[in-house]
Amino acid sequence: MAGDMVELIPLSEQDEAIYAAWETGKGLRTLARDFGVSVGQVEQALDRTLPAFDSQNQLRAFKRELRRLEDLSGEFYALAKRDKNHDSAHLFARLNERICSMRGWNAPIKMDPLTVQVAERELHEFDRVYEAILKVARAGNDGASEAPGAVGVLSDSGEKMPND
Repeated sequence: MAGDMVELIPLSEQDEAIYAAWETGKGLRTLARDFGVSVGQVEQALDRTLPAFDSQNQLRAFKRELRRLEDLSGEFYALAKRDKNHDSAHLFARLNERICSMRGWNAPIKMDPLTVQVAERELHEFDRVYEAILKVARAGNDGASEAPGAVGVLSDSGEKMPND
């Protein structure tokens, strides 16, 4: 059991101040200049304030991020359902995709809901054009149209239709 114990080094107020300034986005050289220490001392202060980079801490960080994503996903799901908000639904789908990926449930194909909507819309437009062409073609064959031979005009073979 003694091998599992890690000695904790008490943090100085300077270490905590360096860490707080580093979290705001300041670089190592700027921190060294601001605190009047070397860059190496800044790195050592950060190492003392950050958790050890071992498998247990990595697993905890992974679980924490997974939990955060799941919480956020739940909020966007509720917004999407309640308000019928498409942006929230899209974010929920993206978060769900990321959560599944983190858990190792990778889908073979990534599906972007907006891309699927555009593809469906294009498919409907194609169907309408196709139906219009068929209507003209059938009208030309039935003799019900005043434009006999409409299929012949659409045909690129140049052959006459049997009704012509």
